[in-house]
Amino acid sequence: MAGFEHQVKERAKELKVLFKKGVKIVGDSCKKGWHKVKNIRR
Repeated sequence: MAGFEHQVKERAKELKVLFKKGVKIVGDSCKKGWHKVKNIRR
């Protein structure tokens, strides 16, 4: 049972890292998108 809990914890760490990377990528693309929208409005 302890082995399973350890696996879950490791997986959670990996997901956290991936999630942080994913959020950063999404944030960057959103910024680019907003920048384009602002430029079109002007």
